[in-house]
Amino acid sequence: MTTYELTPTNGRKSFYGKAIVLTDEAGNRTLLSYGTRIMRINADSSMVRIWNDWTTTTGNHVASFSGLNKKGFMALPLAE
Repeated sequence: MTTYELTPTNGRKSFYGKAIVLTDEAGNRTLLSYGTRIMRINADSSMVRIWNDWTTTTGNHVASFSGLNKKGFMALPLAE
């Protein structure tokens, strides 16, 4: 498994280590915000929601990771 710090897309310099992406051996990428698993982009580009809530800060992380806004994020299927 590899990890890297998520780069902001909204003009900020950094998320200061609070948004991390984990990539597993299969190519699935999981967003961690403040250490909590939020969502996953699977190797086939499908997306699932892991965390069933929304905050402004996590929303910034989700937008930089996937391009989704709150409506798009909440419409994703919840991972089992």
